[in-house]
Amino acid sequence: MSRASADEEGFDALYRSTRRALLLSTLAVSGDLPAARAAVSDTYAAAWRHRRTVMSLDAPLAWLRPRAWRRARRRRALRPWHRLSGLPAEQRAVLAALRGLPAAQRRAVVLHDLEGVAPAQAASELGVPAATAARDRAAGRDALGDLTDHLRGLDRLLDGVTQPRASRVRRAGRERRRRHLVASAAAAAVLTVGVGALASHPEDTSAQEMGLVPSSPSPTAGGAATMPTADDLLYAEQLTRFGPTRTWRTTRTTNNTTGDGLNTVCQRQRFADPRGYSALVRSFRAEGAPQRSAVQTVEVSRSPAAAARAFRTTVGWYAGCRVGRLQILDAYHVDHVGDQADVLTLRVGRDPAGTVSVAVARAGSVTTSTVSTSAGGAPPPVQEVTRSLGEAVEKLCARTGSPGCVSRPTLRAVPPPPTGGERGLLAVADLPPVGRIDDPWVGTHPTTPAQNPAATSCDRARFAGALARRSRTFLVPQAAVPVRFGLTETYARFPTAHAAAADLATVRRDVAGCEKRDLATRVTGGRTLRAAGADGSTWVLTTEVAKGEKVRFRIGFVRVGRQVAEVTFAPTSSDDVSDGDFDRLVLRAGERLRELG
Repeated sequence: MSRASADEEGFDALYRSTRRALLLSTLAVSGDLPAARAAVSDTYAAAWRHRRTVMSLDAPLAWLRPRAWRRARRRRALRPWHRLSGLPAEQRAVLAALRGLPAAQRRAVVLHDLEGVAPAQAASELGVPAATAARDRAAGRDALGDLTDHLRGLDRLLDGVTQPRASRVRRAGRERRRRHLVASAAAAAVLTVGVGALASHPEDTSAQEMGLVPSSPSPTAGGAATMPTADDLLYAEQLTRFGPTRTWRTTRTTNNTTGDGLNTVCQRQRFADPRGYSALVRSFRAEGAPQRSAVQTVEVSRSPAAAARAFRTTVGWYAGCRVGRLQILDAYHVDHVGDQADVLTLRVGRDPAGTVSVAVARAGSVTTSTVSTSAGGAPPPVQEVTRSLGEAVEKLCARTGSPGCVSRPTLRAVPPPPTGGERGLLAVADLPPVGRIDDPWVGTHPTTPAQNPAATSCDRARFAGALARRSRTFLVPQAAVPVRFGLTETYARFPTAHAAAADLATVRRDVAGCEKRDLATRVTGGRTLRAAGADGSTWVLTTEVAKGEKVRFRIGFVRVGRQVAEVTFAPTSSDDVSDGDFDRLVLRAGERLRELG
């Protein structure tokens, strides 16, 4: 017998022995018999092109199932869930109950209780740690209750269902192979001129058809990685952490190679790692008001070091964001989630003001981020954002070659990450929104001034004896405000912390005696700030410059170690910040001083 004949005979035997079981599990997962039938036929056509690999496996269904399930889900997305009317009562109840389960629970139950797959193999097939698979199965069984025992009864729905002959499946596989080779040649031509950083592997039918998986697998810390698929992304039910009383739905899943590739506020380029192997982007939206949405991104880099750079780039997009009325409120580091994980909370916009929660993590060569936006209303608690990040990474752990890369996420507040600008100085994303000004702040280039440009006649802060000074001014050039409107920061580094503390004490005395020296100036506020080793004060100065005309300044000083910073803001009567916002800004200046060491 020739090699070709042996391949055909072996494949035909595999097809006949597994096609009913594959159709049954695909029906249970998708709930749509026509979609399941078409998906199974397409999957065997792909399997014919990989026949020697598939037939050499101890469990060929483990190769076939995920591909058939993905195809069925795509087909089902074009039509409603299988109409249950006309089915026997038992099967109708089982399909309805399966429909009500989250996708992860449904797949786990089908593998364990319908297919009888062993727990370890099921976890590997699902691409999740064994504990996650067991938890999903238990939750699914609890939700199904007694109907779990009736899963196998779905097999009766397949009686009388015809499937194509093996010879027809083989012909379809050959035709697909020819088309994919043509498509692969076209993709290669595109790549040669530098367009399309992510090419689909011509041998991976399911990945290419979905447009979600690129070329060859990448090595990662802890072992060889397999490319994430759409099944490895968060699903809509998991987004309830960002709005528990809302119904979330998936709006789009792509490889981010079309359009401008910018999916979130502050994102500066299509990919955080332009040289990476692949990317997946999934968008979500919650029904009702106020508006809530979310975007999850996954990128696979060529090495853990490249992924670490992608992680820093992603975080840097938000830390150094230059969008009007956007400000970093809080920053956190998350332990026990992958190799690196950070969470940022930002506020943005007005009428209503919203929040953006940014969660970024890296595990091996894989980087994932989830950016959720709330237009008004309370933002999601940071603890829930952190748990969602843990779930996102947990689904990717097996793909990174490091199963179990998530244990118990713990959250701790940290200074905001570097902005990409000069260390030690405030950045645009640190500044609060002012009045009703919608245009963004713009910072001048930092300078080394001979004098302190932030000083006022009240504080007289000359920073005498400092070893170094740096200063920067922020303006809103597009806003219709007086020329004097703006904010200036200067920091000085002293030889010792004692010298810095003495200089700050002198400033406080000078401000306290300002009204005696300048009868036209009134000093109010005088708040003392203390936070994590930072010592600061803020005041409001109001000076009468002409009869009936007054100008105001907000000034603040903060010391961290041997560095002292002064922040001076010249508002207008209608465009100002609150006392609390200015106090927090001065403390943020102290956090930036920590970057100097």
